[in-house]
Parts: sequence; C-alpha cells; structure tokens
Amino acid sequence: MAEARIWGASDARARLPAVMAAALAGHPQIIRKRNGDEVIVLSRPDYERLRPSLKNFLLMSAGAAGDDDDAELEAAIREVRATGTMGLGPRGPVEAG
Repeated sequence: MAEARIWGASDARARLPAVMAAALAGHPQIIRKRNGDEVIVLSRPDYERLRPSLKNFLLMSAGAAGDDDDAELEAAIREVRATGTMGLGPRGPVEAG
C-alpha cells in the first residue's frame, strides 16, 4: 500500500470523491478531526486483505495468552460450525419475581 494522505475533516467532506478515488487506487486516506481523532478510509479489497480471519484472530489471542494449542482450537471451531454453539445450551425461562 502507498503512503497515506492526511485530510482535515472539512476538506475530506468537501473533496469526498477525491478521498474515495485515492483509497480505491490503493492509497489509504486519513481523516483527522480538530480534536485529533482519526479514521482511515481504505478500499474494500485492502480492508479484506488486512482483516484477520476468525481463526487467525483466535490463534493470535491464544498465543498472546501463552496457550497456543492449535488442535484444541480446531476442535472448538469444528464444534461451532457443526452445532452453532460451543457446548452452551439455551438459557432457561426467566422466572417472574
């Protein structure tokens, strides 16, 4: 990806087609508010490429916690795909008090 351009919020609003065109051309666009908050505009293909899959996210989380048992994670993923749950049943009815 190319280097990002930083826009002020009002400039980005006034030049939205240019912001979008640059993002679609593979150049991330940063929009900064006066208070310093920022957002980044990316094309969908760039976003999809950068977004981790659920499995990669869980693997990164497990590794950060010091538990990187891939076989256990694979089993949990298979269970969720097969049943839609991870050993959790529906909640019972709530009793009126």
